[in-house]
Amino acid sequence: MALSQEPRGATRSFQIVAKRLFDIIIAATALIVISPLFLLASLAIKLGSRGPVFSGQIEYCYNNQKIKIFKFRCSTFGGLPTHTGRFLFQSGLDRLPMLINVLRGEMSIVGPCSYIAPPSLPPAEHLSDALRRSTLRPGIFGWAQIHFSQDRDAQSNMRQQITHDLFYIVNWSLLLDAKIILMSVFPKRAR
Repeated sequence: MALSQEPRGATRSFQIVAKRLFDIIIAATALIVISPLFLLASLAIKLGSRGPVFSGQIEYCYNNQKIKIFKFRCSTFGGLPTHTGRFLFQSGLDRLPMLINVLRGEMSIVGPCSYIAPPSLPPAEHLSDALRRSTLRPGIFGWAQIHFSQDRDAQSNMRQQITHDLFYIVNWSLLLDAKIILMSVFPKRAR
């Protein structure tokens, strides 16, 4: 599939509006459809361990703003995974609350990864990449997640994530978003 360069002018404006409408419709519909699953997961977390249902991690995202990204809590306060949390994490269901972030306009269904600010400033070459990655709302699904490899070390994975996120930012379109969703939902068939 040939990918176009970054859309310009009226085409880009149309795609930005269409992307936001798509995000709102999909997130609202998904939250309604999965509400029984959402409720079951919440109950299982509450019954399985003490603490809140959601965990929120502060990350830097769109326009370099700090947001709290919601996920189902998968561990105890001591950091040990719970039985329910292990299942939620391995199945990816821990990410369902991110749909709330999408409705709030903090995230998108498809986009680059959000990033956690390092305790100290990153080297200059990484800072420019991080800032470029924040020009679009982060996504629940993304080009980087499709290409993630368990076989690489953490530093290599971070470099690859940045490379894939920059590719997405430069080439993003509604067509690319559709391809990413298909590749995420049907990983073998869409490739």
